[in-house]
Amino acid sequence: MAFRSEILIKLDKKGRVLLPAAFRDELPAGDREAFVLYHSPNVPGVVNGNSRLGFDAMLERLRVEALGPKGSLKVSLDDEAFDPAGYLSASARTIAMEPDGRFSLPAEFAHALEADAGVMLVGKGDKFQMWNPKRWQARRDGDRDKMAAFVRSLANSDSERGDA
Repeated sequence: MAFRSEILIKLDKKGRVLLPAAFRDELPAGDREAFVLYHSPNVPGVVNGNSRLGFDAMLERLRVEALGPKGSLKVSLDDEAFDPAGYLSASARTIAMEPDGRFSLPAEFAHALEADAGVMLVGKGDKFQMWNPKRWQARRDGDRDKMAAFVRSLANSDSERGDA
């Protein structure tokens, strides 16, 4: 599973969004009638999406890696302990999808995205994101600069080792 590309999607008159075939095809074969949307935990106004299986696997990895075996047990027993997986799960919504890929975007996500002009679907490998198109363009421009700096740093480290 690898979500790729960036695609601008307009909402239809009923407020539905179309998940393009390129994204639907990345959902596991037995899990294509629905998927999960959840708010980004650290970027306001961004909505993440994943298959149900992918979301559940991410939550399990999060519990194991962030909390360890004893921490996982603690959040299961202590109602006051912070559980990052529980935090993400609480705001997640399972989204039913029509056979053609259309789905209703819940109001809480449409509001966060300011989705009046549509949404930008962005592939991120093991998940996809939904962005307000203008915010995505600004982020993309900033990321382009960061990527250029990253590539320059690789070239600099190669020349320091004499690999250039």
